[in-house]
Amino acid sequence: MSLRIFETDAAARAPKRLSDSFTPDFRLKGGLLVNGRPQALSTWAFTTDEAQTASMLSQSFGGEVEILDVEKGDDHQIVTEAASIDILLEGPKALSAVMVLYGMDRKPIHRCDGMYSLLEDDKGEPCGCPAEFKARKNLAEKGRGPKPEIKLTFQLADNPELGIGMYRTGSWTLVRDLPEIEEELGDREGNGPIRARLKLVHVEFTTNAGQNVSYHRPVVEFI
Repeated sequence: MSLRIFETDAAARAPKRLSDSFTPDFRLKGGLLVNGRPQALSTWAFTTDEAQTASMLSQSFGGEVEILDVEKGDDHQIVTEAASIDILLEGPKALSAVMVLYGMDRKPIHRCDGMYSLLEDDKGEPCGCPAEFKARKNLAEKGRGPKPEIKLTFQLADNPELGIGMYRTGSWTLVRDLPEIEEELGDREGNGPIRARLKLVHVEFTTNAGQNVSYHRPVVEFI
């Protein structure tokens, strides 16, 4: 499913460069919850239910296996030493992206493709989101508008036997890359698994107000 927010604000598009119930064999993360608060990482992390999978991920990408005290699986966690991971993608179906705003009960109260609602009650109706990319982001940051929910399913290029992994992110910087990623996946479809590289790239700059900003952004690079 493709986001359509760039149909209303084409200038915001970056220059060229599964179902909700699906349970992956492991998850890839660019950040973790530490004492209930999100913490960004400079290297990738994995979580999984399987001890053997966790051990193999640790061997392949470095990092120690940590056993988490959680109720809902994914209790093996590895913060790796790798900021770049090669993956295999199965064409356009490997990528899904929607805009979602969750209520207090963690159920979506707004779900759209950027132009039209995807909620059952008003599916196909105009979603009411602002046309401009910046305005969308500002509303989301205030908790009054939907945020991106991007999912990428893949196999590890060097360990495909570990099954299907999922990377889930709300990165606005990755949203701007989606048109190019979708185009590349479509162009390469039908020729076997598509090889790509998931990277955490360090970004650092100073704002006009003199504030130093530093973070790591996810990047999908096709090989």
